[in-house]
Amino acid sequence: MDALNHDGSIILLNGASSAGKTTLCKNIRDVIPAPFIHFSLDFIMFDADVLPKNRNVPELGITWKQMRPKIFEGFYRCLPAFLSAGNNLLVDIIIEDENQKKRLLELLSPYDAFYVGVHCGLEVLQEREKLRGDRRVGDAEQDFKTVHSFLKYDMEVNSEESAEINSRKIVEAWLKRKSLKVK
Repeated sequence: MDALNHDGSIILLNGASSAGKTTLCKNIRDVIPAPFIHFSLDFIMFDADVLPKNRNVPELGITWKQMRPKIFEGFYRCLPAFLSAGNNLLVDIIIEDENQKKRLLELLSPYDAFYVGVHCGLEVLQEREKLRGDRRVGDAEQDFKTVHSFLKYDMEVNSEESAEINSRKIVEAWLKRKSLKVK
C-alpha cells in the first residue's frame, strides 16, 4: 500500500505551560515503536524566530490580538495536513478555551487521535516557569486554573513523575488502544 494513502495517528498532550509536555513528547518519540514527528505551536511562537518582532503596527491596523487567532488556526490546520499525508504526530499544546477545543476536535475527528492530559502541581509549575526564563511569569498559574476544563482524555499523567516512566505509560496505553481497535 502507498504510504500516502494511509492516514497517520496523533497523540496530543494538553497541559499547562511548563508542565513538561515537550519533554514527554521527545521521550515518547524515542521509545514508541513507530515513527512519530514531534510538532508544537511553540516551534512557531518561540523556537523558529518566524514571527515579526513588531507585532503591533496600529497605523496598519495590525495587532497581536488580531494575529494570534490566525496563527493558532494555521497551526491547527497543519495537523490534518500532516496526518492525511500519512505522518504520525506527537503534539504538545495548551487548549485555552472551549472554542479551541471544538476547533481541534472538528479538525481531528477523521483521524486516530489519542488525548493525554499532563498534570502538575501549581508550585512545581511556577518553579519550572521561573527556571525556564522564556515564558511570561503567571502563564503557568493561569493555565493551571483552566487548561484541563475543556477536553476529555484517553489517559492522564502527573509530570512530577519522571518523563521516562510517563512516556512508557503513554506508549503502553496507546499501543493497547490500537490493538483493541484492530480486533
